[in-house]
Amino acid sequence: MLSRKLDARILISNLSDGFVENPVKEFPVGKPVYARVLSVELSSKRIDLTLKENAVSQLPKPDTCSFSSLHVGDIISGCVRRVETYGLFITIDGTNLVGLCHLSELSDDDIDHIEIIYRAGERVLAKILKIDEEKQRIALGMKKSYLGDVNGSVVTVGCDGMDSILPAQKQDVSYMQGEVNQEANGTLAVLSQVESRASVLPLQVSLDDSEISISEKGDNTNQENSNEAVELDVKKDKLMKKKEKKERELEIHASEERLLQNNTPQTVDDFEKLVRSSPNSSFFWIKYMEFMLAQAAVEKARSVAERALKTISAHEEGEKLNIWVAYFNLENAYGNSPEENVQSTFKRALQTCDPKKLHFALLGMYERNELHKQAGALIDTMIKKFKRSCKVWLCRVQHLLKQAKDDIQPVINRALLSLPTKKHIKFISHAAILQFKCGVPEAGRSMFESILREHPKRTDVWSIYLDQEIRLGDHEVIRALFERATCLSLPPKKMKFLFKKYYAYEESQGDQVRLELVKKKAMEYLENSL
Repeated sequence: MLSRKLDARILISNLSDGFVENPVKEFPVGKPVYARVLSVELSSKRIDLTLKENAVSQLPKPDTCSFSSLHVGDIISGCVRRVETYGLFITIDGTNLVGLCHLSELSDDDIDHIEIIYRAGERVLAKILKIDEEKQRIALGMKKSYLGDVNGSVVTVGCDGMDSILPAQKQDVSYMQGEVNQEANGTLAVLSQVESRASVLPLQVSLDDSEISISEKGDNTNQENSNEAVELDVKKDKLMKKKEKKERELEIHASEERLLQNNTPQTVDDFEKLVRSSPNSSFFWIKYMEFMLAQAAVEKARSVAERALKTISAHEEGEKLNIWVAYFNLENAYGNSPEENVQSTFKRALQTCDPKKLHFALLGMYERNELHKQAGALIDTMIKKFKRSCKVWLCRVQHLLKQAKDDIQPVINRALLSLPTKKHIKFISHAAILQFKCGVPEAGRSMFESILREHPKRTDVWSIYLDQEIRLGDHEVIRALFERATCLSLPPKKMKFLFKKYYAYEESQGDQVRLELVKKKAMEYLENSL
């Protein structure tokens, strides 16, 4: 394995100059090796390596180092040697030393499935948190807060005990150590572009989306603006990354649509050529399934789905998930016993896909087909499995509101007992938004007010609250809320955000008198704050 998405092969004849009696014993999974590239085939994305002594004798070998060459606080680079449920074992570059990055030190956020995020052979950066020479243990941390700026410095350790400081952006993060000839380098660069397709989020396929939507796009935008006001850089970064991924997803979706329009498949042979040219594209496979269904060939559509699941690379988790979602819809619409068929397909999918994403995908299908009983039962299961997920509890609230049921408060109380404290404000504010959207604004106001009583300086909550009232359009209520918000004693940046929002609202109403009043109030705040 050269990276998470790029593998290479070594023929048995290239394992050693001599005969290897037991390759499995000699080369266990996770053992780092030094190899030379023999060939690279771009069309099949195949890379051949050799471990023969005469081929790799000139390659640099790792040095052994003592613990004295490492220091607490050093930022090191390394290779994931083994992935366990409790953390990662990382071989430190330039040494034969292995450190443990515990699950609690992997990320500033909660991580549910470490084995999905990391794989053996992956290159990582980490900070040395603790060194225990007596027990021969090294504790590492990979949190973003530990590493700081990626353009900082990384310590590479040499056997002579001297540490050299190299710019992080110049450190060697290639997936093989040793000499690679110029031709192989060029081909690998092209291969890296090919494998970048795997990092794109699942397409919004025509048969169904992969997840149920909780909030509208407008709410995300307002939330982002609020985060800018309170300088929550981490949340803003996450929103930007999501936005970039969506844009990339739409670009690929559009390019695939253009490809179909320019050369629309009309026959089975046309579709066969299409899926052979892009075997990892769920978009083309699903179009193939649609073609079969249009011909009333349900069994052939199932056969296409099965082929897609076998053909799409295991690394393309999002593409496989799209196929499973399409499969759910197929069984729900054309199965002899729809519910049994869907459940059978769902159980199969659980063996290969992320459980949480898969549950949301099935829930989305139930909601779109108005299968409320099945949706309710599935949400109950999800609450048991993912009770610390804010989104799961919001699905329960949304489901009850759609059914016009009044027993929302007991669910909210249960959710607050199950969710981590840091997620309480997020859950209550989103539940309040759902109340506004489902026609019970009084309940939504009560929830927002309960947050602001405890956290009056949360301008992000004020912003979301104001957005919901603006959507309803009661000008007296809106202006009263703006007056309350702008009377707070907050830092200048937060007050600037609130005044700008107030001014923009009055500007949209075209009331010049009130615009002047907002300006006057802002000036009074500035004078009092000096």
